[in-house]
Amino acid sequence: MENNIRNILESLPEKNCGQCGFKTCAELAAFAASHADALKRCIYLEKPLADAAKFWPITEEITWIDVLGREYEFILEQFPDDPGPRETIVPLNPANIEKLAVKKGDILYGRPSLVGCPVTHVGVVVEEPDYLNGAITWCVVGPLAARDQGREIGYYQIIAYDGLVRHSREELQMAGAIIFCRAPVCCCQDTRA
Repeated sequence: MENNIRNILESLPEKNCGQCGFKTCAELAAFAASHADALKRCIYLEKPLADAAKFWPITEEITWIDVLGREYEFILEQFPDDPGPRETIVPLNPANIEKLAVKKGDILYGRPSLVGCPVTHVGVVVEEPDYLNGAITWCVVGPLAARDQGREIGYYQIIAYDGLVRHSREELQMAGAIIFCRAPVCCCQDTRA
């Protein structure tokens, strides 16, 4: 695995700009060793590596335990062209999205209020906000994205997660496009910055 990470790192520009959502190119390379689409995040690569699949052999078993020691039922992966996991959120003060004139492409940061996550989240707005209901759909990215242009939205409530499920511990029950699962959802499985 370490050789794969080293090979991937050699293909990256080593600018450590953070625009991919990781603090350094080395962190992106480590994540990319087990997530084939991750190199699409690097804006400096002209195209994803044609033979990238050789870097991502699935050699480790999924433990179904997150970094806090809690069990989870499935892995929700981001959509291929998204910069990170997609969430629909509502700020605790929904009037702030109109007051801040939030629009698609904005970088925002805040903290989920009800799930008990101890870290501030940063996201890029991927759809025009719903000013009537106060809903924002964003993709969570690393904190470096908020350095120069991020705006704080305060506490918010997560109302939906969107993504792809390729790995699940149990068969998921579907109702339309909604997946029902008994496990609590937590972002703490994601080790990105």
